[in-house]
Amino acid sequence: MKNKKILFICTGNTCRSPMAEIILKKKLKDAGIVGIRVSSAGLSAQAGAKISENSAAALKKLGYRVGAFKSKMATPNMLKRCELVICMTTEHKRYLKGFERVYSISEVTGLADISDPYGYDLDRYIITSRQIEQACEIILKELIKVKGD
Repeated sequence: MKNKKILFICTGNTCRSPMAEIILKKKLKDAGIVGIRVSSAGLSAQAGAKISENSAAALKKLGYRVGAFKSKMATPNMLKRCELVICMTTEHKRYLKGFERVYSISEVTGLADISDPYGYDLDRYIITSRQIEQACEIILKELIKVKGD
């Protein structure tokens, strides 16, 4: 699997999609899978913003390292260059209709949409990060299957 690009999409690219990016990158690394680039962007992101404090704290609590993250606005060019675009909600997917290879996280994993924890306490962010972690486990299993075929 060489140079495949997976893009996670949420609204502001400071909570859900960066958590998904960080979690899936670590899972791919731990599984020894190379050649897949994972990134994230937002539909109404403020470019250059940091990951939210509670997202970083929730990831740290689950054992993930955040590093330096800067939010990005999703662009048509970015979307076209990806083999797989995974939106945190069905509504995000609807917003991107007309682009190819765009799916909601529920379509990819069979799980529910990932609701926005923005404005809630750390406990809500931990719940959200665990939901994303569960979704990334399913995505990883599917990628391993594809790699094996």
